Amino acid sequence: MNVLIVDDQPEVVESMKTGVNWARLGAGQVFTAYSVKEARGIFERERIDILLCDIEMPPTNGFVLLRWVQERFSGVVCIFLTAHAEFEYAQEAVKLGSFDYILQPAPYAEIEAAVERAACKVREAENERRYEAYVRYRGEEDGEAESRTERTPVQRAMDYIRRNIDRDLSRAEIAEAIYLNPEYLSRLFKRETGSSLNDYILTEKMRTAQSLLGDTNIPVSLIATKVGYSNFSYFSQVFKKYTGLSPLEYRTAKRRRKL
Repeated sequence: MNVLIVDDQPEVVESMKTGVNWARLGAGQVFTAYSVKEARGIFERERIDILLCDIEMPPTNGFVLLRWVQERFSGVVCIFLTAHAEFEYAQEAVKLGSFDYILQPAPYAEIEAAVERAACKVREAENERRYEAYVRYRGEEDGEAESRTERTPVQRAMDYIRRNIDRDLSRAEIAEAIYLNPEYLSRLFKRETGSSLNDYILTEKMRTAQSLLGDTNIPVSLIATKVGYSNFSYFSQVFKKYTGLSPLEYRTAKRRRKL
């Protein structure tokens, strides 16, 4: 996670760079700039995740910088730091989607708390991008498989389950989606796969959860919803029964094996 501090007063920039405990906040690099022009140059050379920015920086201002950033770089979280308490400034900051607005002088603890919240947003966005990439990858795999052979009713049922793994799926819903009678679908599925429809749904949900636990940093509670469980405790019980480990134990074990 990289941070950029922008203020036309060098003493403010240096005070923030040395006074905030960046290591505790997980910052990789902390860049500094004393003008909008200098800040633009840093954005063009470096990846910036969090922008801490003054507003009044003649001949321009922090709002201009944020608009420029939003047009060119996605996912940058902005915190405005300003000595100006005018309502119009706060209103414009909200309109631009600023993450926070802190009146200076502010204690370092307040700035650190805001940066910590911003860092959580950065991590959540990164985890979401990874999840979407994972979903696209699974979808491409499914598409390649479908192109190689004509899909049977059972294969169509499997496809529907994988595409809707984030829902609380029922036999009736799946049967309706592929235009079959629910009882007939159950018998057909069992005959062709040797597994019941409910067992297959459970297996797919648990495999997806295992992949997300092992390959992403998405919180376990969010993973539960990604595989169709609104009750986190129930998801944990089902996952432990399936794998022998709780979700957190599974994630820890997977990471140890990767080290």
